[in-house]
Amino acid sequence: MVARFVHHGERASKSAQGHVATGPYRKRVGCVNVIVSPEGLAVKKIEKISQPQKVWGWEIAVYLFLAGMGAGAYSVGVILGWTWNLSVLVKIFHVNFDVAKGILYGGPLLVAIGAPFLIVDLGIKERFLYACLNPRTSWVARGFLILSTFIILGLIVFGTSLLFPGVDLRGSPFWTLLEAITLLLAVSTALYTGILLKSVRYVPIWNTLWLPVLFLASALSTGSTAIVLAMMACGLAFPEAQELLVRAHQVASLERILILMEGVILAFYLYTTYRKKEEGEVSVRLLFMGKLRWLFWGGIVFLGFLFPFVLELLSTWQPDQLILLLVTGISLLLGGFFLRWAILASGVKAKHPLHKFLELRATLGPSIPKGRGDLTR
Repeated sequence: MVARFVHHGERASKSAQGHVATGPYRKRVGCVNVIVSPEGLAVKKIEKISQPQKVWGWEIAVYLFLAGMGAGAYSVGVILGWTWNLSVLVKIFHVNFDVAKGILYGGPLLVAIGAPFLIVDLGIKERFLYACLNPRTSWVARGFLILSTFIILGLIVFGTSLLFPGVDLRGSPFWTLLEAITLLLAVSTALYTGILLKSVRYVPIWNTLWLPVLFLASALSTGSTAIVLAMMACGLAFPEAQELLVRAHQVASLERILILMEGVILAFYLYTTYRKKEEGEVSVRLLFMGKLRWLFWGGIVFLGFLFPFVLELLSTWQPDQLILLLVTGISLLLGGFFLRWAILASGVKAKHPLHKFLELRATLGPSIPKGRGDLTR
């Protein structure tokens, strides 16, 4: 294509600085890339630049983060409860509370806090109610059923364990079955946060099996971090709960393994997405070197992986320095939130096959006569 490309002021400034182009160069005009000749003529239209989605914003990122962290915390907590049989009684206002079990089974509270962010983003009277009434076709409806069931049953386990410390339920088959069902629902909730995005087939960076796996690994990592921070808070606040400080370091050791697993899964996820070419490659480039690079390298790689991993190693050598474990936990939680935000922000819609055909035909077809197709109009 040949089109008049009017940028006299830019060419004059380049000439004044002695940087006159000696050959064709690439230039962005609006949302279109063109190759421009030194005389100022757009000699070829390259492509329309793919733009990341702006429909789902920070509200969905908060929802995905809190739901994943709560589900991961409950999953880790149930397994630790079966392993340790941990019980720490604290008297508050002349009432005994088992704060250890409250921490291990407190994940449904985080999920319940995160669920309204999805409703706020979709709108109660608009997309949310419509989606919830169509479970056969809507993953929002299926997720709503999973989350609501998990929240209700999980809060029953949480409240019973916290408020009735004198009742030994470990030998009850019904209680064991209830814990197993809620554990399955917790894992389903963590996976669902990734399946919700995967169901959007026209966004390549979302439509991959690696995304639910990545969100599950991140949920377990951030969930175990939430347990560590809660144990530290109770251990410092109540003298009779000093055992929780020791347990916090033990959970942190498990957390290091989860961080490594999450890092490996993230690498495979980005690699397979990049191999998809076109919009998948565009999304990864946005994260690596585009406008989301600070969010990826600073928020995810540094705050979510490198910095907390180093601090956790230091905390094993200096277990008395609780500040190291505290900063580690905060850094990991920020990294988990930034991970979901970056994946949301980097979603680029794939081109329709007809759109690709028309672009190919326009590229290979005859040139537009001189004076037509002005890209600046």
